[in-house]
Amino acid sequence: MIAMAEEQGSDGPKLSEIFERGWKIQRDVEKSDEPTGSPNLQDQVKAGMGLLEQAAHMVRELQLFSENEELQEVATCNVRYLLLPVLMSDLTMRHMGEDRLALVQKSKDYLTEFLKVCKSYGVTSEEYKSVESSSSKAGPTDMAAMSRQREATIARFRQQKETEQKLEAMRVTMETRGEDDEVQREYYTLQLEKWVHTALRELSSIDQELEILHMMASRKQGKQDSQPQEQKKPEPHRKPLKPFILTRDKLQAQVFGAGYPSIPTMSMDEYLQKEVQEGKIPAEALNRVPEPAEPGSYDVRRVVPDEAAEAERKQEEEEEKEERDDEERLRKQREFDDFKDDHRRGWGNRQNMG
Repeated sequence: MIAMAEEQGSDGPKLSEIFERGWKIQRDVEKSDEPTGSPNLQDQVKAGMGLLEQAAHMVRELQLFSENEELQEVATCNVRYLLLPVLMSDLTMRHMGEDRLALVQKSKDYLTEFLKVCKSYGVTSEEYKSVESSSSKAGPTDMAAMSRQREATIARFRQQKETEQKLEAMRVTMETRGEDDEVQREYYTLQLEKWVHTALRELSSIDQELEILHMMASRKQGKQDSQPQEQKKPEPHRKPLKPFILTRDKLQAQVFGAGYPSIPTMSMDEYLQKEVQEGKIPAEALNRVPEPAEPGSYDVRRVVPDEAAEAERKQEEEEEKEERDDEERLRKQREFDDFKDDHRRGWGNRQNMG
């Protein structure tokens, strides 16, 4: 099989060269500090995906692996090619394409295939089972199952840390004894174990993302299906508004009254008699009321009590004093103005002060 691989690359790049170039790009992208959506990083992701897909196609054409063999029967230089599905999955998840749902589903298929191959070759005995969302479960939560899952996750995390520490030590050995068949087999086997733990962890996150993406796709499809029906629905018939005009006379009538002149309900004599009976006007006041000069006119000042006449007289005297500028009054006014300047209003009120 090795000879077949070398012959395949006689007219072009060898399988080993294509795989190593794609694997190097995956490691560079994984360690990069650039944003995932940067054009430079996305170009590297696409280049790495193209190389790894080309290598996977060559592996299928050469038929390097068989379902009936074990890992010890696989040639040492071919063990690394078992990493192809998981490396392609890693780059696919980093690819920022338009159809995110298709990319995530493709990445999950790669990881599922990788775990299946590793289990068939005895690299791992674990098998990933997709966990249904809690909303779709019926019945109480299985606390024992959750506890077992948590313990398995912690144990898997510790095993991954130990495997990564061994790989760091093996890299130095690979640089010095890279041609040693035993060293290469141990290094590639550790890589398989490391990526098994990574695949199990990534599948859990992928299932959650797929659930969200399916929900968004169904909502989007529902809106598109309902849009034509909404367009066909006829608009409800609306009655035209009737024009209305607000006139000045109408508004004035609503504010000030009925809008027409008031009509008297009793004569002047009847009114005076009514006031005398109610005790509002003394009977003697009727004798002082002169006859009106014209029909319907009278002097109201003659029918009011004497107190009102006295108040009116005093007001007239005050107006006369103002007209002749009474010195005494002006002096008192000036003194009061000076007092207000020196004593503000409210200074004498001590009731609300502590």
